[in-house]
Amino acid sequence: MPLQISLVTDEKDFSKIVPMDYAGWQEPYNPQLKHFRPHLSTPDLAIATQKARITEAWRKHDPSKRFYLKVEDTDTELSKDGEEEVAGCYEIVGTAIWEVNEGGGEASPVQATWYPEGSVEREFAERFINGLWAFLAARVTGRHMDLLSIVVHTQYRKRGVGRMLIRWGIDKADELGIETVVSSLPSAKGAYERCGLGAIEIIPADVENENPSERWKELASEDLSGWLLWRPIGRDYIEGHDKAPWVE
Repeated sequence: MPLQISLVTDEKDFSKIVPMDYAGWQEPYNPQLKHFRPHLSTPDLAIATQKARITEAWRKHDPSKRFYLKVEDTDTELSKDGEEEVAGCYEIVGTAIWEVNEGGGEASPVQATWYPEGSVEREFAERFINGLWAFLAARVTGRHMDLLSIVVHTQYRKRGVGRMLIRWGIDKADELGIETVVSSLPSAKGAYERCGLGAIEIIPADVENENPSERWKELASEDLSGWLLWRPIGRDYIEGHDKAPWVE
């Protein structure tokens, strides 16, 4: 199973990346996901919507600051890429997006337009997401490498794909002379620690409401916390020795 990692240089790759991404986010269950992506009636509609969004973002991105990655299994050569006969076309088994974050600025408030105006779901999503971004912005104020997204094909987990994607971003951060920062679900914390990041603190979910509806209570009942992980420039985190810049 020779795996190779590279940048996405052709938007056609999203025809393979997005279905894999969709399936990968279903297992294990991610309580945060529904607040970041619209819940649509069918998987096909969800995949088509996400493909349109990510393709548009890829077309506009600055390749010196944002990096769309793919990992391919070169033992799985495909005879077709969609309807087109292609040589050297392999199955994509992992993907990630890393970005150079300049830090020091306030993020623009997120509007959860994937939910209806005035709905509890929209108000909750905006409260949760904007609280998360505010928490990170208050702590990570310097230029750093930021992991925006990562997913591995369900049949390729624990085979080194995730490590390849994580280490690529870390190595790029070292090349640029900047720190690496990741906000992670609790279930993925160990994977980042094994790649040299330190777990600095829990990210609490800011979803308090003085007069919550039953639906708000239902949404808030899930564990929406995360972990903030950090790695210094040029070497792996050492427990008991290293201290993140925002920690007194």
